[in-house]
Amino acid sequence: MSTLKLMLGMIPSTSKLEQEEKALIAEYEKLISFTGSETLSRYNVLNESVNSASFRQKRKEIESLTYKGSEEHARETECLSLKKARDIVLYFKTEGSTLLKNFLALDGSEKIKEIEDLKLYIQSPEFIQKQKMKPETFRDTEEYGQWLEYKKLKGDREVKKNLNPDKVKRFEELKTLVTSSAFLLRKNMKPVKFKDTPEYRKMLDYKTKSKAADVVSYYKFRQSKEYNNFVQVKDSARLKRLAELEELLKTKEFTEKKEYLLDKHRFEKTEMFRELKEYEELKNSADIKWYFSVKDSNKFDILKERKLTFSDEFEGTVPDNARWLNRYYWGDKLLHDSYSIATDLQCYTPAENFEMRHSVLRIITKPQKITGKVWDATKGFYTREFAYTSGIINTGASFRQKYGIFTAKVKLTDPRVRNAFWLTGDRMTPHVDICRSGNGKVWFDLFSSQGNHIKKSIGSKYLSDFYIYTLEWTPESLIWKINGTEVMRQTSGVPQEPMYISFAGGVDKSVGGITSMEIDWVRVYQKN
Repeated sequence: MSTLKLMLGMIPSTSKLEQEEKALIAEYEKLISFTGSETLSRYNVLNESVNSASFRQKRKEIESLTYKGSEEHARETECLSLKKARDIVLYFKTEGSTLLKNFLALDGSEKIKEIEDLKLYIQSPEFIQKQKMKPETFRDTEEYGQWLEYKKLKGDREVKKNLNPDKVKRFEELKTLVTSSAFLLRKNMKPVKFKDTPEYRKMLDYKTKSKAADVVSYYKFRQSKEYNNFVQVKDSARLKRLAELEELLKTKEFTEKKEYLLDKHRFEKTEMFRELKEYEELKNSADIKWYFSVKDSNKFDILKERKLTFSDEFEGTVPDNARWLNRYYWGDKLLHDSYSIATDLQCYTPAENFEMRHSVLRIITKPQKITGKVWDATKGFYTREFAYTSGIINTGASFRQKYGIFTAKVKLTDPRVRNAFWLTGDRMTPHVDICRSGNGKVWFDLFSSQGNHIKKSIGSKYLSDFYIYTLEWTPESLIWKINGTEVMRQTSGVPQEPMYISFAGGVDKSVGGITSMEIDWVRVYQKN
């Protein structure tokens, strides 16, 4: 069937294949990139979250919430109950009264302190004892004792005769005292009664001050049930609790929570709902739908099964000498020079027959007289004149691979010219022509050993345009393809050693004019 398709030219177009592969690679790269993206990571997190039992349970709990029976409702009810309590109602009534204001203005003042001190004094045992005193006369005073001592010394013989200096001295001191006006006034004093004492005056002062209207009001209020209630409630836990609850009820958080619990659409105001909406938007997004439609498909199997090991898109101006030798590998290794095979009519030049433009390498074959080296199996190396020049490049020094997919987009062009894309190793064989032109056809060859040659050809229609030539090489087989359509398959004589890539132009019979082989790109893959 494939042979018929090749004969009729019914194979996929090169541009279509390239576009499809480019699109597939781009989509696969997108898949790889998207697999590690924040968008997918976020979707996976949300998917796990919103579809979890805990999420559904939490949603059910939120949607079934009511204000009545909630903690907020309990706090509000507690607050209203405390505000209506008789002791707290009376407390706030007292707190704003003039009586309390006047009381607090006097409480702790010097005025009250003085009254309290006077009260304590007149209630003291000392004061009460003083109230019971008998009238006090000169005989009850200290001065009376001094008077008696003076009279005794005055009649003392030792004083009269100046026999005892100490007594005389004491007598003189007492004499000065008892003759003083102050002593005489004291000696002639009237009897002193309680009403004559400072204690009595303090008692009168207390009575006067304690009867002042503001003081009477102060003490009356202090004994009242209003004040007693005020004192008990003022620093009580109940009043503190009321204050806490009132502050709580005024907070933004409480107000919002109350509104939230009263709101029948409360779930829509939660972070969970926002996550659910975000999840649904992501789930229905084009990228997520695309991702799940392709992630487990076999769409990218061809890409997953291979790894790019070598490529050149020929985007410079000359072939990359880090990749390519511009002579036969053994010529470079042994001679450090180029050579041609004895049957070749062309001499390989190092640069003159290469042209790179628009990401395409052209290997030009043209009539040109030139002297160059030749290899002949019987004669060895020698020099001769050539009538043609061409170019050769290979990866013998930079890249070799055993098994894999070797593919290139090539225009072989002139049917008279021997342009070729092939693989070889360190010896002449094995040698695999992935494609070559000659005798007006496109050829596919396997030289498994000296003298063993398997080949196949297709018509000249495949020479005039770009086609993708591919060799799929496994330990068991070689499969040649053009634009993905199998041309030839070989299961015997399969090479089992690493080989390298070569491209070359050349002629084995005379032609007129300049011709070229064009290579858009070359790629090598290793199967995973």
